[in-house]
Amino acid sequence: MPIQLDRNIEAVRLEMSDVRQPIDDEWKEEMKRRDYLSSNRLNNSLVTIDQVFDKALEQAQLGARICTTEAAKAEYIRRHANIVGVVGPPGVGKTTLSKMMVKQILKHEFLPDTEFSFFIKVKDIDFNTKMTPLEFLTTNSRVKVNYTKEESKALITFLHNNPNVAIFFDGLDEASTKKFAMISRVCKRDRKSKPVDIMKNLFNFTLLPKAKIVVTSRPGQMYKLHPDYRPTSIFEVLGLLEEARNNLGTQLCGERYTAIKKILDQQPNLAHLCYLPINFILIVFCLLSNEGSDIKTMTQVLIFSMTRFVESSHLKGEVPLDKVGAEMVKLARLAYKGLQQRKLVFEKSDFDDVELADEMVTNFFHTYVDKSSGLRMKILEGNKRSYFTHLTWQESYAAVYLMLFVSYREFKQLESTFKDTQWSVVLKFMFGICNPHAYKQLKLIFPAKMIKDYEEKKKFMESMLMETLWSVRDEDFIRGFGWLHEYNDDETSGKFEDCLLVKLDMEVPTHLPEVGDIVYALKSFTKPHKLVLRSSYKSGSTEVYESLLRGIHGTTTTITKLTIESIEMKDSLMETVLLHLDAMEGLRFHRVKNLSPYMESLSNAINQRSNKVCIFIPTLINQIIFNATMRYLIHITLWNQQLIDDDVIYLAGCLGNISQLNMLNTDISSDQCRVLKQGIQQLPSIQVHQLYPDILSTYLDVVEINYVIMDFELNGLGATGDHKELVKWFRLYKISRRKCNIL
Repeated sequence: MPIQLDRNIEAVRLEMSDVRQPIDDEWKEEMKRRDYLSSNRLNNSLVTIDQVFDKALEQAQLGARICTTEAAKAEYIRRHANIVGVVGPPGVGKTTLSKMMVKQILKHEFLPDTEFSFFIKVKDIDFNTKMTPLEFLTTNSRVKVNYTKEESKALITFLHNNPNVAIFFDGLDEASTKKFAMISRVCKRDRKSKPVDIMKNLFNFTLLPKAKIVVTSRPGQMYKLHPDYRPTSIFEVLGLLEEARNNLGTQLCGERYTAIKKILDQQPNLAHLCYLPINFILIVFCLLSNEGSDIKTMTQVLIFSMTRFVESSHLKGEVPLDKVGAEMVKLARLAYKGLQQRKLVFEKSDFDDVELADEMVTNFFHTYVDKSSGLRMKILEGNKRSYFTHLTWQESYAAVYLMLFVSYREFKQLESTFKDTQWSVVLKFMFGICNPHAYKQLKLIFPAKMIKDYEEKKKFMESMLMETLWSVRDEDFIRGFGWLHEYNDDETSGKFEDCLLVKLDMEVPTHLPEVGDIVYALKSFTKPHKLVLRSSYKSGSTEVYESLLRGIHGTTTTITKLTIESIEMKDSLMETVLLHLDAMEGLRFHRVKNLSPYMESLSNAINQRSNKVCIFIPTLINQIIFNATMRYLIHITLWNQQLIDDDVIYLAGCLGNISQLNMLNTDISSDQCRVLKQGIQQLPSIQVHQLYPDILSTYLDVVEINYVIMDFELNGLGATGDHKELVKWFRLYKISRRKCNIL
């Protein structure tokens, strides 16, 4: 961590959820697991540490259904039940979580029978040096051993047959190789192999078939891992929810946290960043100082932290300020070169390559203590091998080097590099440096005379921002909102909106910071937009939905269609859904847990919708376009929902305000069918709307004319039993009503 406390604090709850992962097309084809694909779509639910391997076992048992023999099923379960992945954005607490797991193993609270545990930081692995599997495990987990060849062979054989071995790989995304996406050769237990091959042979249990393995990574790199080695069960660290943030904030600030929380409540875009523990602590660190009370982005937070470090007493008087700035440029170059070479651990030769002075290296290892907050901060740590205290720290310095000290010619040549997901955090900080105020602050830290081609690079970044508008991929569109947020410039937001379509269509994001990015953009827009919010396997938690809907409310953007999928309905979420109901054309619930208690309030809200719409209906009567006024009805979809009797009663009570009811794979009883039939029969299912007579009087000898339009439709894809009979009945009923109206 780049910062620490000068006192101990009590642990706070770090939320973790199971996630649904994408299935690779080639993997799907190879395994022919058509039935398994649907079962792989797990509900997002909170998970505790002691449940992760139980959940993995459940997932493996579901997947084993594709196997044709009992032996194959047992092998599949053994392979997939003993490895789990843990993903999350940078700073969310993946390393903290894996260390907590090890700590609980030592206390016999997690995997209590464990006899051997290995904790390996992937960034420390030398991927160029061949070694035996035992050397790999002991060297990289810093276990000092001095075994003979025979003893080593006996030990690896013992580990091979031992079910009480736990191995933790922390930070797969920090590996200095990109070869995890490829098939690897089989490694022998007593022969030397490349570390990347050893890791993949551990992941597919060729080397230690009975071990338990945990792999942490940022999501992009986890899913780039070849399917033969990727964990089937992947969990996501959600970070700090509100209760945990308040607990930690009170411990950090005492009574002063009340004032800080008030600032965060007034700046929801900043508050959304606080679910990441590292962000929360850094933001609190800034807000404790009056100088940092106006921060709005993480770029500003990190620039503020840099400024405080440079101005600290351990540097003042020791090194002239202009020299500090020049050495900071070299540090930024070290950060950039390290990322470019996928090198996160540095030797003395690396410092020499960038000509970083020895006394400044010592200063960067020095711990600065802020007296007002008790927070301790340093940039580098380590001994013979050194590294930035957090990858985010290195990425921010790399962004500074690219935006300020690289020539435009070299910068433009890196365009393809910027598209790599491993540079996504760097790129976001680069947009933050485009902000005029951020640039002004950086010129106080770094020598202004060394800055190269800043304006040209800024224009290049703005063109990248505009390109996201034309992407068909949701992640690019949402990423563009994130860049716009970090840029934090009204003029640029205006240019962005001028190129934006009126109708917007995107998936619900995965994380709260992405919610903050979207809400920031929509609040900065001045023109009306219509938004369709879809859901997928990547969509976020209940808190994500709630924060997004609450943040959009009151902007010039209206949500016309909304899908809520695979989460638990809560009071606060339904409250935010109803805020937008009046303008909605479609509302879809898919595998939403605990929906029944809210069907009454939803039904009442549908009946009370006040929105009216004026529509133009083209007809062929004398080539005249008629203007008809009708109610603005809503399309409701219930997919994979379990309905109780009261739910159907409430649903039947609002059918008159529903244009189409889709009940997909939602089975209902015969009694429930009877209730819906009665509700449908009470509908004036063919609505007659009066047209304006004055339009026709000039052309036709009529005072008024009626236009016939069907308001209600019932569908039931995948329906079975009574539900299927209901759909058939409705089709016949609709035909009979039409005949009656004709007669």
